[in-house]
Amino acid sequence: MPLFPRFSLGMEMNDSLFKLVEMKKGLRRTRLTQYVVHPLLPVWQEERTAVDREELIQSIRDALLGRRFRTRRVHLTLSNRHVITGVWNIPEMRPSRVRRWIEKKVLPEWDLPYDDPHFDYQPIGHVWQEGDHQAVVVAVTSRSHVEQMVELIGCCGLEPVSIDLAAHSLQRWVHFSDDGSLPRLVTLQVSREGVEVNLFHHGVLQGGIYLSLGMDSFAREGVQPGVDPLSPVLSDPDPIAAYGHALLEALRKEGPDWLRRELWKPGRVWVLTGTGIDLNQLLRWMKNRETPQVQLGIGPREIMDEEMSLHSSPWLETALSIPLGAALNGVYDE
Repeated sequence: MPLFPRFSLGMEMNDSLFKLVEMKKGLRRTRLTQYVVHPLLPVWQEERTAVDREELIQSIRDALLGRRFRTRRVHLTLSNRHVITGVWNIPEMRPSRVRRWIEKKVLPEWDLPYDDPHFDYQPIGHVWQEGDHQAVVVAVTSRSHVEQMVELIGCCGLEPVSIDLAAHSLQRWVHFSDDGSLPRLVTLQVSREGVEVNLFHHGVLQGGIYLSLGMDSFAREGVQPGVDPLSPVLSDPDPIAAYGHALLEALRKEGPDWLRRELWKPGRVWVLTGTGIDLNQLLRWMKNRETPQVQLGIGPREIMDEEMSLHSSPWLETALSIPLGAALNGVYDE
């Protein structure tokens, strides 16, 4: 048990929003002490290579201007948009040999879009008999993308100390806020550009996909973004219903066959989180369709003080689930 308060920063950056949270772990409670949500210009929605790096750095610096954080050590996250996951069966072997086996045997057989793959893995289940194969989930991203992100955030005055899959950070927050009561979890993290879908079994990631599903194409003509960066793009019933139909259609048709089958099995619990849409309306619409059980993720208000809660965005809800989970990695594991 730490004798002094422990502080941690968690960060998420998608194509339209920069999000940062500061959490504090004391002797009795974990608290959210600060959060930042800052819009990124539409140019950031293009390929990262086309982004003016200095302008992006300045935009993030502007978002952090005047903030007095108790730490500069930040835990970063990688979304499914920049990660490919797959399940592979490999021969039973010592853990020390698994990484080299994946590097030499799995990656060359995988049709990856990266010339510089950086990977990690996690075993799934158990090997019950000698000689059986071991199932592992492998996550791969671009090494240069990771290095560029770490360098960019360092130029903004923060100190990256870890980088995690956004899926893991989200699951960590869901487990923390929901008391770990969802053993067959599916997370649906929505944003203005798309949906991150991840499948878990007793907390272990089984696989995930990114669905390109832009909200702007469903918005009513002439709708302008509000002053609050968390204001939804979709808030009227008809556009939300159209988006819901497109989401369910994509969940039925896109991704590997085995993942689609698992997503729709009875007993699964779909947890909705994210930004860009009135999630309460989307939840009500989905509950009237033939889907597994659907529920909203839990927001951070229980760990906010009264003043912060009073002045926070009315659309905060589950917008910070990923950076909160990343920050939890710091306050509990450091």
